[in-house]
Amino acid sequence: MAHFAEIKSSNNTVLRVVVINDSDVSDNGGEYTTESENWVSNFIPNDPFILEDNGGNYPTTYWKQTSYNANARGIYAGIGYTYHADVDEFRHPQPFNSWTWDSTDKIWSPPNICSDNTEGATFWDEENQRWKNGEGTKYWDGSAWQNV
Repeated sequence: MAHFAEIKSSNNTVLRVVVINDSDVSDNGGEYTTESENWVSNFIPNDPFILEDNGGNYPTTYWKQTSYNANARGIYAGIGYTYHADVDEFRHPQPFNSWTWDSTDKIWSPPNICSDNTEGATFWDEENQRWKNGEGTKYWDGSAWQNV
C-alpha cells in the first residue's frame, strides 16, 4: 500500500494521510511521481471534516507521497507535520522555537543536550533555554544539575 499526504498550500502543513492501492500508483505514473500525486488529487474527494474546519471553504492543497517506513522524504508524514519542498522531506512539528532540525537523524534538537538523567524526568524550559528536572527545582547547566 502507498501513502499520500494532503498538504495545505498556504503553510505546507499536512491535513491528512490516505492509503492508496499500489497498483493504482503503478498505473498512474509510479511511486513518488507528479503523475501519481496528480492522480490522487483527482481521485480522492475533499474531506468533509477539513471542509467544516475551514468554515465551508476547502483550502487549496496538494499531495505528496510519504513513506510508511521512512525510506523516502525524511519521515512518515502525519497530521500537523510540514512538508519542506526545498529538501523534499516531511518534518515533525517544531516543539520549541529554539530547537533546530537535525537533517541526519530527522529530529528536532534542543540548543543543549541533557546527558544526565539522574534527576528522572526532565522538561525543556524554553524561556530560559535549559532543561529542568521533573519538579522544576533544578536545571542542567551543560555539565551538572544546579538548584534553581
